[in-house]
Amino acid sequence: MTMADEKKDTEPSNYAGTVKVNVRGRDYYVHISAPMPMMSLEDLQKGLERNRAIIKASQEKMRDTFIMEAFEYAAPWLLNYDSPTQDAIQAHIHINMLIPLINLKGGAANFEKPETFPVKQRLEIMRNVAEKSVFMDRLMTNNSMNTAIGMTFILVILLSLVLI
Repeated sequence: MTMADEKKDTEPSNYAGTVKVNVRGRDYYVHISAPMPMMSLEDLQKGLERNRAIIKASQEKMRDTFIMEAFEYAAPWLLNYDSPTQDAIQAHIHINMLIPLINLKGGAANFEKPETFPVKQRLEIMRNVAEKSVFMDRLMTNNSMNTAIGMTFILVILLSLVLI
């Protein structure tokens, strides 16, 4: 591996400006600006909460899009992974800037486990979680239905044996 290859695979270390993140073979360009130095501790904490909410909403949008793709067979132009991915990239990077600033200003903010991952890895995990959770929900729904049908069948046979 040459130095050029190493540089291409590294995560962005300076988050101010435009950041390029490749997720599942697609490049996303996100403009990031650092929080203003004179922002109050309260505003920084609100910003952290808001960015965590954006991550959560992005995860749900990815999940809904996967349902459309895998089970509703939506047309490709109706599938929108780009917006939630872009939003999640931006929120993840902002969280990584806000937590140290909050602590620097005397607040108490801690990284949650997914926030410790590099942005690309976190986005890959978010997409995988969205897909796997849909399949798990579908599997649980189908298993519940099969179990209900099976139990009804067994109950009918048991009652017929007792009543005969």
